[in-house]
Amino acid sequence: MSSTSGELSELTQLAATLDALLSWVRRHAPVGEYSLTARTTMARLLSAGPARISDLARLEGVSQPAMTGLVNRLEHDGLVHRAPDRSDARAALVVITDAGALLIAERRAERGRLLAAQLERLPEVDRQTLLAAVAALDRLAGLPNLPA
Repeated sequence: MSSTSGELSELTQLAATLDALLSWVRRHAPVGEYSLTARTTMARLLSAGPARISDLARLEGVSQPAMTGLVNRLEHDGLVHRAPDRSDARAALVVITDAGALLIAERRAERGRLLAAQLERLPEVDRQTLLAAVAALDRLAGLPNLPA
């Protein structure tokens, strides 16, 4: 299915607007004591399951020593733990703990409350328009990543 240049331009504008909204949420949500990389690593473990440190480092765009240090800190704080990798006895998998999952859930709830307060400030017609798009946005959020 091909897009017209006008539709492509509108999709580009929509993408830019969604990016600006995500940036606004990141800037205004309470930071807490954990870095963005720590939070995204835990969120990745929660959604995708256990992973090796080398894979987490690659996916988060940090060095393996940096990810090892981060995992050590998160493990010390009880947010993740290491488990044996049954496919390779030399390796370990990083697994999110219940405490880590709770921290991620609380963080998402905080961001949700922040964004809901902003949505309440919009005119009713705008809120209804956005509510009508929820199913499509859920599908967008669930799409697999494009190949690199």
